[in-house]
Amino acid sequence: MSGHDVSSLRVLVVGASSGIGRELSNQLVEAGAAVVAAARRVERLKEISGAHPVECDVRQPADCARAVEEAVTHLGGLDAVVYATGIGKFTPLDTAGNVDWLEILETNLIGAALVTKAALPHLREESSQGRALFLSSDAGERAYPGLVAYGASKAGLSRFCQGLRDEYSDLRVTDVVVGPTSDTGVADNMDPELLTYWVSRWYAEGWVRFSMQTPADVANTIVEVLAADDPEPVISGHGGPEVGARAL
Repeated sequence: MSGHDVSSLRVLVVGASSGIGRELSNQLVEAGAAVVAAARRVERLKEISGAHPVECDVRQPADCARAVEEAVTHLGGLDAVVYATGIGKFTPLDTAGNVDWLEILETNLIGAALVTKAALPHLREESSQGRALFLSSDAGERAYPGLVAYGASKAGLSRFCQGLRDEYSDLRVTDVVVGPTSDTGVADNMDPELLTYWVSRWYAEGWVRFSMQTPADVANTIVEVLAADDPEPVISGHGGPEVGARAL
């Protein structure tokens, strides 16, 4: 997978207010790329020096379309979209209701489809590098107990990536499969007591298959994908095997 530097790229990072998206935006700016950073918490985006902030709630179709158009206007085109938005929430299957499922699916999956729909005409222009990257999860390969809705949304995101590649073979579409990562903000919506219970169970039962990473680790991988001339359709964005983990 030969590559080049990313200094010429015009990139829209969706979900840039925290975690991997924020770290990626910083790394891309430092590398010389032109970056538009989009998220709901626009005040946090303004802290990313060198990136143009755009407010975007991916659950709102109008916001998705507006964020892409503002990015294209500011950047003079679009070479890459990175969808790093994600929400995690405990959803035991005997208690999770319609609102819980919709919140997770709208954020993790449907928002990706809406942003992509708006970006497609620009990514397919002759002047564009036509890159689209999405952050799925190892939980989409094997859903963790208590996070089945999250796992289902990430599994759906992986299939969305596959479908996007198959429908538009002229695009460079990559599914970055992320494992356990610290300080991402995904746990912000999780009750601390429930978090302790479920995490203890995951480790005790061997559900955690990969070692913990940092947002910088994953962002480094994404930058490598963005620099690749011919990126792989699915990239491992997780750490090494966790001792005692259950195999797929």
